[in-house]
Amino acid sequence: MIKRGTPDDSERMFARMQAEESRPIDDPAPIRDFPKYGRPLVYVSGIYGKAVGWTHTYGLIEWLDSSGKYHMGWAHSSSIKRVKPEEWKGESEL
Repeated sequence: MIKRGTPDDSERMFARMQAEESRPIDDPAPIRDFPKYGRPLVYVSGIYGKAVGWTHTYGLIEWLDSSGKYHMGWAHSSSIKRVKPEEWKGESEL
């Protein structure tokens, strides 16, 4: 679990700022955030992660790579698949 005020928390904030700067320009809709607890588990192009936010066309996804590095990025809604907890193979550290 990443706790508030830790270096991991600042890494998340930085990743969120970068993700908002790299937001696809073809979707000007406001970004809506999922609640911090209970974010949907998702699978996108070989990556298991959690949905952080969404617009009409895109979803903002967070995940940890195999080395434990935190990432956040946009995926087109058509490529995002919600998965059940028993199907999810992501890092439990999210």
